[in-house]
Amino acid sequence: MSSPTHGSDPDDPQGGAPQGQPGWGPPPGQGYGQPGQGYGQPAQGWDPPGGHPNAPAGYGQAPSGQRPTQVTAAAVIGVVIGGLGTLGGLLSLFALGTLFAVDALLGILALLSFAAAVVLLIGGIQVLRGQDPKLLLLGSYASIVTQLLYLVWGLIRDQGFVVTGLLGFILPVLIVVLLRSGQSRQYFASRGQSV
Repeated sequence: MSSPTHGSDPDDPQGGAPQGQPGWGPPPGQGYGQPGQGYGQPAQGWDPPGGHPNAPAGYGQAPSGQRPTQVTAAAVIGVVIGGLGTLGGLLSLFALGTLFAVDALLGILALLSFAAAVVLLIGGIQVLRGQDPKLLLLGSYASIVTQLLYLVWGLIRDQGFVVTGLLGFILPVLIVVLLRSGQSRQYFASRGQSV
């Protein structure tokens, strides 16, 4: 028995292909990829869906039929601030007579704030269930107007509602922005709903 010499066996990692047969490498004069193309760069003409050249297919996009992150975030924010506002509104109902005794406008604002919080809570739950977002938007708009009225009332009466009013103003604005984003609109349009 004799052992083959290097170069005569095509399976030998040390040797090359026998004379007249192509080797394992690329054809002569051509490298892997295209000239001037570095490692990790996609081939020319390849346009991945996701916007980033190295992104996997579907990255950054909600699969068809799935709720986008923006919609989920808006609904969760609506449920949280609606739940907290409803709880605070229920507590303020016990003191409603006192609020009206202090200032009739304050009592009316407390009732409006309670109503907006209930609408936000119900609208957020509906969006999480895949229903129409109009109630969540309506609650957000009502909450924005109510918080603006609280801010004006607080500034006129020199009360300390300005900081809490700003937070109560920013979160409903965030809900509106999230629900009106491009992906959210596409999601609701695919379900036959409008924002």
